[in-house]
Amino acid sequence: TAFPPNFVHSLDASHMVLSAIECKIAGLVFASVHDSYWTHACDVDKMNTILRDQFVRMHTEPIMERLKAEFEERYSDHMLPVASWDYVNSFSFEKNGALKAGTQRLSKTTREQRRQLVETELARLHLETCEDTVGEDMVQQQITANDAELAESMEPVDLTSIELVDSETDPVGAARQADLIAYTTRINAGRIRDERKAIMKEHRERVSRLRSYFTRQAKAAKAAKAERKPRKKSESVEPTVESAEPTSKPQVVTEAGKLEAADLDAINSGVLAQDSLDTYIETLKLDRDLQIDRLQAKYPTKFDRPLIISLPAGSRAAEVEQLKMLIKQGKLAGRLVKSHRFDKLTFDDLPAQGDFNINEVLQSPYFFS
Repeated sequence: TAFPPNFVHSLDASHMVLSAIECKIAGLVFASVHDSYWTHACDVDKMNTILRDQFVRMHTEPIMERLKAEFEERYSDHMLPVASWDYVNSFSFEKNGALKAGTQRLSKTTREQRRQLVETELARLHLETCEDTVGEDMVQQQITANDAELAESMEPVDLTSIELVDSETDPVGAARQADLIAYTTRINAGRIRDERKAIMKEHRERVSRLRSYFTRQAKAAKAAKAERKPRKKSESVEPTVESAEPTSKPQVVTEAGKLEAADLDAINSGVLAQDSLDTYIETLKLDRDLQIDRLQAKYPTKFDRPLIISLPAGSRAAEVEQLKMLIKQGKLAGRLVKSHRFDKLTFDDLPAQGDFNINEVLQSPYFFS
């Protein structure tokens, strides 16, 4: 907050130096204190013209553009400690959509996570030192929701066509939407799990029925072959009319209650036989895997927007309090976490220049009069 007035004072000093140089060139006696300029009474009008000319000269230069460029170069790698309230609901729901109780903790931390923890602690300590906020809940504030009321208000949303709420203009609406998105992704994860189990079970049973069918067929063929084997003379009997007839063609399979219709068609058309069973089963596996892959497109479990909404600590206190109240009332499923981190220092774009013509200063009756 000290920079803007100091920068303006530096412009005043620059104007004073430029004016002093021009007064010396013009042969005027010149003295000043900050923005108050003196000379002999006979030279006041000359000095007044010089002051105006140097003021216009200075302010026709791109002062703010140069300042911004200098800052961006000087502070290109500068990190700024910031504190914010983060609304987080990543671990709020089970796969069946039920609310989880308690806080989820990581059992292991990676090197990157440990580095982030150290950075977070440094940012917190820096802010506490600079802002004298030791003792104010700077680490985390977690508020649990009313499970029963909240569960009743949840329903899955279409993640492929959802219109995102802007968290900057409507953080409460964005938090509610984040809950619905998180709920939907967890519900979808449960659906994928259940349908995958059903597909796997159906595949196993289908393969088992096929193997059983061909096992029975092989046994029947073996038994039939044993019956057609020539008997010893002592066991020979007069052939009957039926036994003398040639063997009839295999009967068409109609075990619809045991085999899939597609499998029956394959058998009856000759596509599927004992010697091609393994190849046929591999084809069934590919079809099974394709069905499982389609589940991910049918039930999305990932969303391209992080389900975290950050509000700068201190600057949006009313919205933070509103979120806390809604969590306490059981209308939001997440929690508020006070986070500390280092963000890269950035500079906003300069506002558009106004329509004031600086040359009007030259004729102004109020400027340096």
